[in-house]
Amino acid sequence: MANTKNKTILVHDSGAFFEIALALADHYKQVLYYVPWESGFPSPDKARVGTEWANGKQLDTFDGKAFKRVPEFFEALKEADIVFFTDCYNGDLMEHLREMGYPVCGSGRGQILELDRWLCKQTFKAAGMDVNPMKRVTGMTALRELLKKEEDRYIKISRYRKLVETFHHETYQLSEAILDKMQHELGPMAETIEFIVEEPIEAIVEEGIDCYTVDGKYPNNTLAGTEVKDRAYYGEIMDYDKLSPGVQRTTNQISPMLKKYGYKGFFSTEVRTTKDKENYLSDMTCRLPMPPSPLYTIMFENLGEIIWGIANGEIIDIKPKYKCGLYVTLYSDFFDSDHQPVWFPKEYRDNVKISYPIKVDGKYTAININGFPEVGSVVVGGNSFEECYKLMEKIAPEVKGYGLKIEVKDCEVAKGEFDKMMGKKS
Repeated sequence: MANTKNKTILVHDSGAFFEIALALADHYKQVLYYVPWESGFPSPDKARVGTEWANGKQLDTFDGKAFKRVPEFFEALKEADIVFFTDCYNGDLMEHLREMGYPVCGSGRGQILELDRWLCKQTFKAAGMDVNPMKRVTGMTALRELLKKEEDRYIKISRYRKLVETFHHETYQLSEAILDKMQHELGPMAETIEFIVEEPIEAIVEEGIDCYTVDGKYPNNTLAGTEVKDRAYYGEIMDYDKLSPGVQRTTNQISPMLKKYGYKGFFSTEVRTTKDKENYLSDMTCRLPMPPSPLYTIMFENLGEIIWGIANGEIIDIKPKYKCGLYVTLYSDFFDSDHQPVWFPKEYRDNVKISYPIKVDGKYTAININGFPEVGSVVVGGNSFEECYKLMEKIAPEVKGYGLKIEVKDCEVAKGEFDKMMGKKS
């Protein structure tokens, strides 16, 4: 195991996982941080993510740490001992770098399990996994015709995450507005998009694992938890063999797939478990999950070693700093269309995680890039839910910003779902 304190890591990021990259400055000699910004007509937004400025000059640090935003990936590659891809969509680049001999932590070819939802479910079916009935159609006209006939369905698309999140179709009358909006946004592309139409799953709990793998092998311990969609997450680090039966079953079933793709990186699963003990792996996340990946920065004492190990084909178990973790989303309707300044006491910096940040003369701002309301999160660790919750109640109200909202009570809902997953009574 190398001493990562003597190593330089190059992080390729979308901007969403900046805080994980920044935390690696505590584990590596130098973090070089790259966010793709190039286009025929570039704007400064993506080129400024992860930069700190003072008196009009860009610094080669962030929060005083050895963290440098770099404008060119391959120039920075010359200095790197290891490359870490936080997101998907660059599988071919990851594989190319591996062929060149670089240690790379990232999903690589395995990203297809997230990016092609139809292929993913057919792969699950071929492996004997529980898969709910579904159909695929191409084009808005075909989608509309199908939804006029069918009710209570979940509509998903592959690859293009910005177009629309999964949405619940109850009746055509109710769905017509979102279909009209999508058709308008797509324009001439409307008849070229593939849609997946899934039948609902009557689940008693949604559970999952937030883990990492090397060729289908897993660590002896991992973080597992439950999410209140887009609001809160509660998880615990536990031994793999202590995971719920549904999570263990599905994670074991996908192991050969991950081995086939040479997957070396982080992933997470969402499993809907029924009263008949069927376990439907509804979606794969072939990247750092959000939530709960910001929790890794405070719960994993050896995060840098874990990433180094993955990139070099070795599984390193988690050294827990805390057993339990809580994550609550910071969100703001203002952030849908404007940059969002965020203020908080300096002593809570490790707990406040900001997506797409810039820091100018000491002020943190989340740069509006995607038009989503999620500004970031507040994360805390402890040795019990009660300890975490008490800390969250203390810190969350101290995070300020125009229109900024955080629902601490959602933590209790997440804990209740966790207890269901583990077969406990809340």
